[in-house]
Amino acid sequence: MRIISKYLPTLISLIALISLISCTEKERVIIPFVPSGNRVILLEEITGKGCTNCPKGSREIENLLTQFPDNLVPVSIHSGFFANPEFFPLGTYDFRTTEGEFLYGYLGPNEGYPAGVVNRTPRNNHMQIGLQQWASAITNDIQIPPTIEIAITKEYNAGTRQLTVTIDGIGKENVTADLRISVMLTESGIVDAQDDQEAGGIVDNYVHNHVLRGMLTPAAGEPFATSITTGETFSKDYVITLSDQWVPENMDIVAFISAVNGNNFPVLQATHVHLTE
Repeated sequence: MRIISKYLPTLISLIALISLISCTEKERVIIPFVPSGNRVILLEEITGKGCTNCPKGSREIENLLTQFPDNLVPVSIHSGFFANPEFFPLGTYDFRTTEGEFLYGYLGPNEGYPAGVVNRTPRNNHMQIGLQQWASAITNDIQIPPTIEIAITKEYNAGTRQLTVTIDGIGKENVTADLRISVMLTESGIVDAQDDQEAGGIVDNYVHNHVLRGMLTPAAGEPFATSITTGETFSKDYVITLSDQWVPENMDIVAFISAVNGNNFPVLQATHVHLTE
């Protein structure tokens, strides 16, 4: 008993130290993924201002952009039930677009919000997948070399708000399919209301990012070839006048190539540039 009493203070201090160490949360360190090639992945998020869980998806996108800073292009498509202001009259803006409503069905069926479509490729027979699966799908696809390379050049006239976009590409392998170009415009930094469960409800000054504003091509893409060979090049031009409601300095041009074959339409390569830089 005397021995225990002698060392009791030291024992108590040791237990306290162990408890303190075990309760200290380690800071999460995110290491960017460095792919072996230059594959760029398209992530299309289905979202809506009335969806209380959707900000989780938006925050996951920002995490993914930290992990894949040079190889991920996100597009947030406000569409479907939770984006309808008739049911959820939140804030000022209606972020729905004609193209977005089409893509809601084209990339469906929808099984819940938020949902993400990675490279328009089904995962376990599901095109739209939950945010917990986005990272693994991106990690898988990013290691597949692109069969086509594309680049965007653009010219913007601030006076007329006219934007001219040129998409240039080259075949890296022989591909036979209904090849289509899609060109989207997204905008970030839009302040408007959002239902956010993690924030306790409606957030009036929520910042919406990567919002699909419109397309310079048909919603399902513009067909440009039925095949392409290694080294073969192509070029397409598009012109649009920006809406007065859009802020060009906050916008991106997103382009990608899809290989459509029946109900399959995977993205072969994607890219993006800032509109005004």
